[in-house]
Amino acid sequence: MKNIKKSNLLSLNEKLNEQIYSIKYITGVSKQVLNKWKNESLIPLFESNEKGWVKYSLVDILWIGIIEELKKFGYTFEKILNVKKQLLHIDEIIENDDDEGDQIELINLAVIEIFMNSNPIYIIIDEDGKVEVLNGYAILDKMQENKLTNHLILNLNQLVKLNIETLYKEPSLDEFKGLSKDELQVLLILRSENFESVKITKKGGEIDTIESTEIVSNGERILNILKEHDYQDIEIKQARGKVVQIKRTIKERI
Repeated sequence: MKNIKKSNLLSLNEKLNEQIYSIKYITGVSKQVLNKWKNESLIPLFESNEKGWVKYSLVDILWIGIIEELKKFGYTFEKILNVKKQLLHIDEIIENDDDEGDQIELINLAVIEIFMNSNPIYIIIDEDGKVEVLNGYAILDKMQENKLTNHLILNLNQLVKLNIETLYKEPSLDEFKGLSKDELQVLLILRSENFESVKITKKGGEIDTIESTEIVSNGERILNILKEHDYQDIEIKQARGKVVQIKRTIKERI
């Protein structure tokens, strides 16, 4: 991380921690499962101050993807909590005028490394549950020195690509400079290929609500669609007794 300016590092870290993304940005996990994981303290990584509307940060969304992978390998609740605790370890403190400085967690530094330098990064979990975040060269060095024990390895680049690359298709933050949180969320919705229309309502000069309309796959069960969002309008079209199109408008209050 030595090649990254402190100001850029802090700016990226702030972007990663902002809880401004709704549940629609999370793929492959139902709202019921997310609530279960939240009750088990698996998520979120950072407590939200918002009331009513549940929002997630980019790191929250990435962590949910990591939980999915760990469960595929049979990791128990206790083991996943142990991994979470280590990925949240304060790995770097940037000195400032305050005594404490600015703290950045290990997982955030790893994601920033991927965005800024395009380096391959891996999460290594050994048989004792110890977690290391290493690049490819560090792993080779450990192998050559015979210091690498039996382990599980997760490709963090792949997890970023699967879970949050759709939000940041390019690592540069230049296009986001000067945007407020509300404007940033609108931009990300507009960049998504899932929505055919977006309606923005302003109040007092500020964005108040966002209504996003999308076509839902006919293969989705109506009950599942109803459970996915708290505020939505659903339009169903039938022809000859069969559902031919499901369209929904998701309403979010900023």
